[in-house]
Amino acid sequence: MGSQDRASERFVRGLVERDKSVAESIGWIIGLLVIPTTLRATMDAGALGLPFITYWPSLMLAAVLLRLRYAATFAFIAAVLSQRLFGGGAWFSELTPARFAFFGLFGFSAVVILMAGTFLRKLVRALAEVNAQQATFNRELRHRVRNMLSLIQALASRGPKATSPMDFYKEFSQRLDGLAAASDLLQIGAEAEGRLPQLARQTIAPFDQSTRIRLSGEPCTVPPNSCIPLIMALHELCTNAVRHGALSNAEGWVDLTWFIGADRTTLFVLWTERNGPLVDPRPERSGLGTKLLAPQPGLEGVELCFDPAGVWCEIRIEGAVQPAA
Repeated sequence: MGSQDRASERFVRGLVERDKSVAESIGWIIGLLVIPTTLRATMDAGALGLPFITYWPSLMLAAVLLRLRYAATFAFIAAVLSQRLFGGGAWFSELTPARFAFFGLFGFSAVVILMAGTFLRKLVRALAEVNAQQATFNRELRHRVRNMLSLIQALASRGPKATSPMDFYKEFSQRLDGLAAASDLLQIGAEAEGRLPQLARQTIAPFDQSTRIRLSGEPCTVPPNSCIPLIMALHELCTNAVRHGALSNAEGWVDLTWFIGADRTTLFVLWTERNGPLVDPRPERSGLGTKLLAPQPGLEGVELCFDPAGVWCEIRIEGAVQPAA
């Protein structure tokens, strides 16, 4: 596909995907009325009958480009206008079975076009959302791969401390198995509910060989749309702690706690690092990893602080559920 074709495709998709304001919608209605009216007046001024025939394409465009209420408004105005200008007067100036039949066929055809255009509009928007999500997943996948390789290097450089090559192999293999298990959660989270503390425990397992990440909190269920963002946020915090933070030395530790707010649906997750290396309060890194630790769909609030004494992060999630007592 050439650059011109891609530009045309982006232009058309932009017209369909973007919601129009009231003023824009009215402008589209006027434009879609003027064009077929001018065309019909130039051709035969309605002498050949079928007053609405030149308005069908405009009705389809209105159904695809505009919200249903504006498209229906266009259909009504176009019906009245075309009948007045090219149909010999009002619809029911003369009440006959033929007029009733033609009016019924017109109404049925208009509804079919409106429904088909609305369905097509929703379909294009759904495909756009899927494409955007796929692009996001691809970026996240590339970041995950780079992060994983760096993490494996960090795990290897910090140990494991073994007295023989075989012991080293066994211990390091266990760490890699735990890391793979945590990575699988990124797929599981999209299909199943995430429950704390299980979700947190499985996510941090490959980073917590010396049990220096302390978990505390009441059992609860995380909303399905929050599972992947929460897993990725915890994964990012663990990775950074292993590379630069409290888990990069032998003395640091992390407190991972959570609790349900007073409204009984808001979940607060708190990550606090202690006794690690001195933290730079103004880190230079601002890549995708930082974006994972920011408010996004599924994580309604994220506050990340590079306190010199230790990084801390507060995550807020709406829609958590506590088990019945």
